[in-house]
Amino acid sequence: MRLFGPRIPDIPLDDHLAQDNHRLRAVWNAVKGGDWRPARDLMADTRTDFDLRAKYVWVLGEASATTTWAGPRVDVPFPVDTTASWADRWAAAEPDNPDAIVVRARSLVMRGWEVRGSGWASTVGADSFEEFHRLLVMSFPLCDEAAKLFPEDPSPWVTRLLLASPLSFDSELMEETWDEIVARDPHHREAHNLKLMYLCQKWSGSHEAMFGFARAAAASAPHGSPLHILPVQANAEWALWEEDRAGSEARVRHVWKSDPRFHAELDAALNKWFRANPERHAMWYHDLNFLAYGLTRAGRYADAKPVFEAIGPYYEQIPWGWATTRFADTDRVFLNARRKALSTG
Repeated sequence: MRLFGPRIPDIPLDDHLAQDNHRLRAVWNAVKGGDWRPARDLMADTRTDFDLRAKYVWVLGEASATTTWAGPRVDVPFPVDTTASWADRWAAAEPDNPDAIVVRARSLVMRGWEVRGSGWASTVGADSFEEFHRLLVMSFPLCDEAAKLFPEDPSPWVTRLLLASPLSFDSELMEETWDEIVARDPHHREAHNLKLMYLCQKWSGSHEAMFGFARAAAASAPHGSPLHILPVQANAEWALWEEDRAGSEARVRHVWKSDPRFHAELDAALNKWFRANPERHAMWYHDLNFLAYGLTRAGRYADAKPVFEAIGPYYEQIPWGWATTRFADTDRVFLNARRKALSTG
């Protein structure tokens, strides 16, 4: 007897960072082949769309690395050559182009993460940490340079915010960076994501600080805003720490299944964002994956069904990789959850 009805067939998954943005995929392929000119044309079209610009800066930054930062650690020869990538050559060819400078700044961060890997600090060697730090420090002045070239753009400040956790910004520098972002775009989705990361227990903050920020941002967000997902994402960050570092698996299971506040936050994400006919935003699939993750870990498979239908093949390794100790099992975790959700009535 099947608990969730007829077996739902699996689908081929697509974890390409460009997802269903076909133009971005084409540019990814071009820059991987060494041609930076399509990236220049792509970025030039984002000068008035800061949400899309954030997505392109992130994906193009990743395209300068061999692997994505969320993937398994690979051996990268270092010191990394910071003159040879397509992003380096674009910035050298067009030093007054803010698009080139901000993409190069992000590319240095991504190449740094490639050296470090995404595991806990205890798994990273001293030489890798040193090279990671060198590349991130190189990125910092480029953020300032890009901001001067295009003062209205929040993207250089967002990239600087990405440096806040690994470079251990003090609260004054962190808040200065944050103020510059929200002055330009008060609801910037990626910036809220990065500040939540900075405030979480595994970096510079605490569970209390992280939840306080996530809940305050959601409470002040307009109806239809993806910021309503932040408390759900905070719960996933909390669970990662508690399960991996504190050994509190039983407590985490209880919260996911039974805590009324968490379930109220799931309801808010569903009703104030997902079911509110929202406009598609650049982190659409990121937020859908976190919502599906929270709902399935809470056992709410019927509520998760339309979320999985909206995701389609575009699963993301985070957060699904947080539910397994083996990176290779990430797609299996997603497909198992999807199968259960789509089997509900």
